Amino acid sequence: MIPVKLPSLYLFPALFKGLGIASINRIRNISTEGLRSMDTRNMFPSEVAEERFHKIRDIVVDWYEKNCLRTEIESFDYDLSKKEGRLKIFVLGIFFNCIFQEKKARQTFSEMERHGYLEIDELDNFEANMKNVIKNLNEKTGRSWKVLKIQDMIDSVRALKEIFSKEDDVIGILREKDVEDFIKYFYEKMSGIKAKLFWICRECRDHFKISEEYCYVPDSHVISFLYNIRFLERKGVYSLEECIEISRDMAKFFSNKYFDLPFMRYHQEMCKKCEQGNESGCKIACRLNRKSDEFPKLG
Repeated sequence: MIPVKLPSLYLFPALFKGLGIASINRIRNISTEGLRSMDTRNMFPSEVAEERFHKIRDIVVDWYEKNCLRTEIESFDYDLSKKEGRLKIFVLGIFFNCIFQEKKARQTFSEMERHGYLEIDELDNFEANMKNVIKNLNEKTGRSWKVLKIQDMIDSVRALKEIFSKEDDVIGILREKDVEDFIKYFYEKMSGIKAKLFWICRECRDHFKISEEYCYVPDSHVISFLYNIRFLERKGVYSLEECIEISRDMAKFFSNKYFDLPFMRYHQEMCKKCEQGNESGCKIACRLNRKSDEFPKLG
């Protein structure tokens, strides 16, 4: 029998419910006969699932280009051939991870950058400088600028200082490790940083020649979107190994030049309307939009 690889085991939660990663990996390859038997149990064959998710991708990317692209705040132009540019991208990833509101994270980072606090020689004073900037922003804006995960930021920046103090910084690590091990290395080194490691890969992909399969950021918005369209069986926290697999699956089924950004923005704007019981105009059949006939439902 010719082995056939399923598009993703996340697509079939009913069949693989309760299995751990090890068990899932052992049954990744099935025969054509097995695939036909799945079809008789109303499971979607791989080509049907793939077509459905490609259509969803096209709808979301088109919506993103029309509604979000011109105002996208995730647009950066650091020279990654220079150590200071690489350092700032890594620190910015930490800010996005630990300060949950994007605009607040970007503004805090910009203030730190403006004062020269993100230079390698200033990182020893990061905690004091960060608290000083937050205090100034509180006074300047008249709004609370509390950072819930500030200790994670401090610990992670401390780890970066150690790495970037070496002559070959992250370049040396990538010489010794493949991208997956590179992600795991920084996951262990930094504190509470997981999804944004894929953001760092996305921002560094051209300079470091990182494959697309590691460039889709499985943050809470993306996870919720994938859950809503029945690509994932649950919301909530995923392990690093699961996040790697999700990023790979997104590269296969949702590949586009903006990576995860369209799906994050779609959840922030369109899905949120449905979650709040408001009309969104979305035509994608999902857990929230059961009346739509645009696409067949999985499960």
